[in-house]
Amino acid sequence: MTEKKYELRKQIKSVRWMIFWVVLAQFAAEVLVEAVVSFMANPPHKYIQIALVELVAIGVPISIYAKTLWRSGNKQIKQELCLKPCGAGYIILAAILGVSGQFVMMLLNVPANFVINLVSGGASGEVIPVAERWYELLLGIFALVIIPAVLEEFWMRGIIFRAYNRCNTTAAVFFTALIFALLHLRINEALGFFFMGLVASVVLIKSKSLYASMVYHAFSNLTALLFSAHIMPWIIDFIWVAFAVITLIFVLTFWLLIKQKGGMKKTKTLRTSAIIITSLFSMPMIFSVITVVIKYFLLSGG
Repeated sequence: MTEKKYELRKQIKSVRWMIFWVVLAQFAAEVLVEAVVSFMANPPHKYIQIALVELVAIGVPISIYAKTLWRSGNKQIKQELCLKPCGAGYIILAAILGVSGQFVMMLLNVPANFVINLVSGGASGEVIPVAERWYELLLGIFALVIIPAVLEEFWMRGIIFRAYNRCNTTAAVFFTALIFALLHLRINEALGFFFMGLVASVVLIKSKSLYASMVYHAFSNLTALLFSAHIMPWIIDFIWVAFAVITLIFVLTFWLLIKQKGGMKKTKTLRTSAIIITSLFSMPMIFSVITVVIKYFLLSGG
């Protein structure tokens, strides 16, 4: 094995362990918040609880990681993390993909929701409260739109994708999408989140800017936040037509994104299958899956 390949494998190994520690921190933060809230007569809004978990579990680790990178003296770090502006065209495409992609995610989740509802008699996992009042909407935008779009994209596409992309671009796209779905483990929505992770990586690759993938993530989450109380009433009478039209908009916008010239150069220093298989069956990933499963059954009452 060459020295370059050894260093690349060493980097992705450290990233895999970082994934486990973030998953564990998320589990611990959710358990702690649940425990504290159970003793409170007037607990804070669910959105505030979600924001606290996100800030502690993801915000703290990536802040430490980012601080270490900046202290390393690498003047190219912003470029490596893709923290650079992109054209307005990519921002617009990312926003449209975020909105329309959320509808595609809902369609992808239909089969899993149907099966789970059939088996469990209607219980399909964690339910996030609907934002109906103006202050709930503001809290929701902060907790479910801004914070996840910034922190999760910096972690997924900035740190994890960056490390894997040095070895193999295809593996980086697949693996980050898989971790993204794992992080959000709600079994009935796993396929949708995997799809969202794939699209976010494509947005990053074509735009070469983490800000574009953050915009995509933010508009996707904003659409999900607004859907039940603010979008559904407007399209309920022609819902399947609306879904068909919006899916077509997504396909055309995604095609337009793919057709844009430029983007990141694909790398294949290490074999795609080798990276994916060794990553999936590594100890950090096995521990992460076990932690997520325990979290799912413990916190959902499953």
